[in-house]
Amino acid sequence: MVGSLQPNMGGAILAHAIARDALEARVKNDPFVVEGIVTAEILEITPARADERLNFLMG
Repeated sequence: MVGSLQPNMGGAILAHAIARDALEARVKNDPFVVEGIVTAEILEITPARADERLNFLMG
């Protein structure tokens, strides 16, 4: 899942089933990060509720 943060606060990517070190490496190699156009911050969440179509995130 990818989308914009509002109001005009940048973007967000929801990642699932990837080890943190692998995610950090992927973000570090993103061309926008490499070129210094954007900075990235990785935040972990513990989902409490979700639409039933996203139940796979609840495990």
